[in-house]
Amino acid sequence: MKRFPISKNARNALFVLLMAFSAFLAFEPLFENLGQKAAQEFAAAIFGTIFAAVITMVLLTKQTETEQEKDRNDKVFEQKILLYNQVIDTLQTIFEKTEDGSLKITRKEIMQIEFLLAKMMMIGSDKTIYEFKSFYETVTNNYSSDTGIVNLSSSDKQIVFRFADYCREELGLSTKNIEKDILEDIILQSELLSTMQQVDDIDANAIETIKDIYGYLVFDLNIRNQNVSFTSNGFKAYINKKQTDDGCFLKCVIDRDQVYLVLNKEYKTKEFEKGNLDNEPAIILKSSDRKNIELHFPVIEKLIKESLKETIV
Repeated sequence: MKRFPISKNARNALFVLLMAFSAFLAFEPLFENLGQKAAQEFAAAIFGTIFAAVITMVLLTKQTETEQEKDRNDKVFEQKILLYNQVIDTLQTIFEKTEDGSLKITRKEIMQIEFLLAKMMMIGSDKTIYEFKSFYETVTNNYSSDTGIVNLSSSDKQIVFRFADYCREELGLSTKNIEKDILEDIILQSELLSTMQQVDDIDANAIETIKDIYGYLVFDLNIRNQNVSFTSNGFKAYINKKQTDDGCFLKCVIDRDQVYLVLNKEYKTKEFEKGNLDNEPAIILKSSDRKNIELHFPVIEKLIKESLKETIV
């Protein structure tokens, strides 16, 4: 037979109700035996005092438990802040050694991440633990014991920012998570535009267009950083990290107020203007046509995906 546990608060409430009900049933026969009014009042006073004492005891017990719970939650909150700051500081130290998407990491640093995960399992929420576990698995799965190098993609870096966002939610600093597009934009802003040199005199819409294209490569097609070669005004994407000319499936060049998109061959499209870049057929994405680019960006995604497939074949 299945038993349902009763909480301590429920037991206390049940005890008070039973006592009150018993007192109610006992009053009538007691008063019948106590003929004098003074004796009846004395008995009622005794029952009232006992009843008030029991209720006071229950309330004091509940208040003590509430204060203890609050004190425990405050201490756990402080420990969470210390731990999450330690995690972010550790990851910052590790990521500072990243070059071209390759991260030089020691076994000692991997062990640090491992024990940070263990500490997190003590006080963290399930969602926060799972996200940090995803990063730990990414590091260990891509780690080369021979070279001590871990190859990370932009999607892998996004895990770190998502983890920080979950920490923010768990600490009660926000009731909702940051949107996926904002997290991606943080990574693209630092990763793409810090690599390109000629961005000062480029139109803002052109920058947004090239960020959209690069974001589709790294987040949707999961093209790794080792497969991308950056130039002063754009980038080239390859099917592998060897970056041979026959393995290039996309060239993206930004020129002030427009972006040239060069694929492995000329594709038919009526949504965008066509032109040439270094004697190669290109799709021209103008800054003034930004709304049309956003509207028909799935067409661009489809063309890039076809170019990737044909280059692999």
